[in-house]
Amino acid sequence: MASTRFFRRLLLGLGLFGVSAFAAPAARADYWEFSSGFNYSKSTYSGGSYSWNRRLGASIGYNFSDSSTVEFAWQKSMERDHYEGFEDSTYDDQVTSLNFVWNLMGRDSKIQPYVKVGIGQLNRNAAISNTAGQSQFTTLDQLTGVLGAGIKFRLTQTFSLRLEGTSYLSGAKISTWRDNFGATFGVALYY
Repeated sequence: MASTRFFRRLLLGLGLFGVSAFAAPAARADYWEFSSGFNYSKSTYSGGSYSWNRRLGASIGYNFSDSSTVEFAWQKSMERDHYEGFEDSTYDDQVTSLNFVWNLMGRDSKIQPYVKVGIGQLNRNAAISNTAGQSQFTTLDQLTGVLGAGIKFRLTQTFSLRLEGTSYLSGAKISTWRDNFGATFGVALYY
């Protein structure tokens, strides 16, 4: 199973470099973008119950025109829900994806809104236990659609702050966009 995951990731990475290699030289913007982001949230409820979520991500994108980017992205998400006297669950998700990013403003704009669409591989490990001592462990490996939107605040020619919301679509169905939605705050470096 690990070799299958590696092979899929390798194909996604090769796809990124393949698209950048065949872009028409006159249309190239010829710069790379390296990004990373994070999010953490926690809620505490009465009676010792709580919930938290942590999301980390990184991406590398090749800008083959002023408004178009092909991005190879990785995101790891951990979620823990503990409801005292009822249930304790943990979800460990990892998504590797290949995305097309459309920048709505040019590279020289200080504020750069963008949207993205892509395809990825979702690997999920879930553990759910209840107070009766019953436990359920589930592993899910499936292709997923990717939808996202964000905004970059360009501070220098090579550095931006970014806010992004991304949804992983179960079975590539748009109606499932709320099921795996998360927001991240991060930085982008341009070379």
